Amino acid sequence: MNNPWWLIPAVLAPGAVPAARSWWRERQPRPPHRTPADVMRDAAIARECRHFAQALDDHDQVWAIWPDAHRAARIAHTQHRLNRRKENGQ
Repeated sequence: MNNPWWLIPAVLAPGAVPAARSWWRERQPRPPHRTPADVMRDAAIARECRHFAQALDDHDQVWAIWPDAHRAARIAHTQHRLNRRKENGQ
């Protein structure tokens, strides 16, 4: 034990660990601060997205049931006129 070179790291290590930790924490970006207005805005956007998705789904369901409403209305009108002619004896 003539040369105590190992004492230098042993003495410095306990102080180096907290210093390294604080240095690392300072380098990390702070998390964003969200205000209640931010939360309410995000909730409103999510609500509108859900309403839009529901409207699209409703539209798709209606078109699946009645794919060509204008054509079907014309057919129904024509059928009504033909039935009236038959009833009137024309």
